[in-house]
Amino acid sequence: MKNKKLYSVIIQGKWHKWSFDVWAYPEYAEEWKQDGLQVDEIVNSIPEWWVSIGLPVKLWCFFQDILYH
Repeated sequence: MKNKKLYSVIIQGKWHKWSFDVWAYPEYAEEWKQDGLQVDEIVNSIPEWWVSIGLPVKLWCFFQDILYH
């Protein structure tokens, strides 16, 4: 199996949408999608402190891509 990746699983309830981040194998995420769940791979996540001090989001994503991809 390949390495696990970070995914967001979105579930629609009667009144609200819920999102859970999970580490899973790509094969499992594909099965969940085929079964009707909304599953998105999380490629970049930006910490709130980075944004609050006004640093460019693209810069954070650039470094994160270099380190993790």
